Amino acid sequence: MAETARQVLRAAGMNPDRFTLEWASAAEGPRFVELVTRYVAKIRTMGPFGQGDGEVDPTTLKRRLGAACRAAQVPKVRTAIGNLAKKMHEQGDYSIYTPDAISRDVAEKVLPVFREEALREDLLSVMADGVHHDISSLRGLSSAPDDLIDKVIQGLVKKGVVKEDGQGLVLVRNE
Repeated sequence: MAETARQVLRAAGMNPDRFTLEWASAAEGPRFVELVTRYVAKIRTMGPFGQGDGEVDPTTLKRRLGAACRAAQVPKVRTAIGNLAKKMHEQGDYSIYTPDAISRDVAEKVLPVFREEALREDLLSVMADGVHHDISSLRGLSSAPDDLIDKVIQGLVKKGVVKEDGQGLVLVRNE
């Protein structure tokens, strides 16, 4: 789960080092204080949210993170995570799941599904303004490949969420 969170943050344009997962039992009060203190110091060196995250525009980063949060709730994404966990459990030999192997599996099995859903949510949030958008301007909003953007837009048109008219693409209704 931690590797999934890191890759999702990176895909949304945020520095994945803003996320950490450490364990401390209730009996390890001093360790807990040390972990929190170290984490806070690390975040302070990164600066405020949006700085050091590779995204120059905080509004865009905020929009993408919102889309990422909504995408993480989509059953398709949760199913991809669950299927990966099930595969790992069925293997039985957990020693084969090194950090590199887990990272690879998340990148291959979960991230493509997440990226598509996050892009879908991002496009919907941009189009929520009710203004007509041309495909080239929508392509400029994301670093996603044009074929993925086209696929997502075609899916939205097919579902009747977005319609294409002589003026461009416009949101028909909010999902």
